[in-house]
Amino acid sequence: MTEPAAPIPQRPTVLIFFILSVLLAGSIVLSLSYGKDVPTVFASLFSHEGFGLVLRKIRIPRTVVAFLVGGSLGICGVTLQSILRNPLAEPYTLGISGGASLGVTVSTVLQMQSVLGAYAHPLMGFMGALVSIIIIYALSMRRSFNPNSMILFGIVVSLVFSSIVFFIFSLLDPDKMQLTLMWLMGDLSSLDISLIPFYVPFLLAPSVMLFFFGKELDILSLGGEKAHYLGIDPPRSYKILFVLTSVLTGLCVSASGIIGFVGLIVPHVLRNIVGATHTRLLFSSYLGGAFFLIISDVFSRYLLYPVELPVGVITGIFGGLILLFLLMRKT
Repeated sequence: MTEPAAPIPQRPTVLIFFILSVLLAGSIVLSLSYGKDVPTVFASLFSHEGFGLVLRKIRIPRTVVAFLVGGSLGICGVTLQSILRNPLAEPYTLGISGGASLGVTVSTVLQMQSVLGAYAHPLMGFMGALVSIIIIYALSMRRSFNPNSMILFGIVVSLVFSSIVFFIFSLLDPDKMQLTLMWLMGDLSSLDISLIPFYVPFLLAPSVMLFFFGKELDILSLGGEKAHYLGIDPPRSYKILFVLTSVLTGLCVSASGIIGFVGLIVPHVLRNIVGATHTRLLFSSYLGGAFFLIISDVFSRYLLYPVELPVGVITGIFGGLILLFLLMRKT
């Protein structure tokens, strides 16, 4: 009779969590204090004028959005890479970004901001994402939520919606679509701060729910047939996880536009560090995703200062270079 394997020591994992937390805290301080010393920042937190006003109206809301969106995209990436059994899957693989971009484009064309104000783009972006979710969900049901079919359906829906967006752009004055183009490239500056209290609970709630699926993701990553023998109902789990990640991604897109590579690179890198146990991977990916987006936002603001780049451009450049490095190292 063989002895049971010794438990894996948790100290390295705790150390990784600590390092990620320190990096995240450092990125938050940098985002809030760039151009100022840290004591000035802390003193200005209690001020309602000068730099304190800048902190309250611009830097703190922007950092909060970057934290929530980056963390949400990170754990969505972990979940989708697990249920689709594809290490290159990301939150926008399922066509959600295409639907959201169409919603915002329609909002611009119909000038819905004159009716809904600051809520127009986020609301229409989420509605467009919801339409794509419903379409892919209905199509996937016919294939019992087969992972390969879900990816194909998502790609097709994304291409169709994106083509419609480009068709609309070709018919309109480019100057009128400038804000929409910035949003499509990922923009953390366009969200009205009055919407922050709305996004905080709605982005946190699905994220917390996903943390409770760590054990199921461990089993689902083995494949549907093995998961069934181990007591998991794969179609049911796929439905729940698909809805949670899709709604969460739709909310992220409506808040900040299309920001790629966060949900792809962060889980891909951390899986090689913390291992494939999803409970640890989900938590570390939330911290890593938040850090990656906040630090990318800092670069987007100050890389070509005073010109501000869309943060999606920075995540695309950094993410692409990191992915190329990882692929070259494995070949």
